[in-house]
Amino acid sequence: MKIYKWQGSGHYLGATMIFLCDNLELAKEMIEKELIDCGLAKSWEESQEIEVIELDGCKMIWGDDGDY
Repeated sequence: MKIYKWQGSGHYLGATMIFLCDNLELAKEMIEKELIDCGLAKSWEESQEIEVIELDGCKMIWGDDGDY
């Protein structure tokens, strides 16, 4: 499995979707569906660029220090 990350425009700020999937095609389907469900179909049309993260050891997936 790999981690697939999409970033684009959100409702007010940037949007991020992160999925753990078996393949890129499944990740694309899931990201597109989630964006449509969230009312962000246009964001998917603007950018379908997905970052692929290999799982070969310990990696930080998300970090938020609360700073602006």
